[in-house]
Amino acid sequence: MDDATRLAIEGACTRLIYEFARFNDYHEHEKLAALFAEDCVFARPLDPTHPYYGRDAVHRIFRDRPKMMTRHVMTNVMIDVLSETEARGSSYVTMISSPNPQGPTEGKGIFFGGFDDEFVKTADGWKFKSRAGNLAAYQGGQPPVLPVPTDEERGLK
Repeated sequence: MDDATRLAIEGACTRLIYEFARFNDYHEHEKLAALFAEDCVFARPLDPTHPYYGRDAVHRIFRDRPKMMTRHVMTNVMIDVLSETEARGSSYVTMISSPNPQGPTEGKGIFFGGFDDEFVKTADGWKFKSRAGNLAAYQGGQPPVLPVPTDEERGLK
């Protein structure tokens, strides 16, 4: 594979990471879900032990949760190109959140974690095949306790 192809793949996958953060922060749930392959797997950083299966399940997570203000700051993005149709990556995420989606208010905390990603090239371009989040630390507030999703919510039925 030539350098130009490798760099183009790295750029496309890096853009997915930043688009995920932006679409999440601006409640653009359909655009966020479209970043994933149809048969994807997604595990949230605040609940990594209950992954969701399939693009529709990922869409429901973000569409159906209570609206809040979040800002996801993505750093330390590393992409390893495996082939012209597959890549892996990792990134750090710092998330700041507030229950008030309308404007400046005291936050509920700062959360530090990361994502391990698998990317696949589809007919519609590069997509997340797998996105596994983790929480490394938090400051100022407790991580929210998320209800355990049903198998149906996770796309298992």
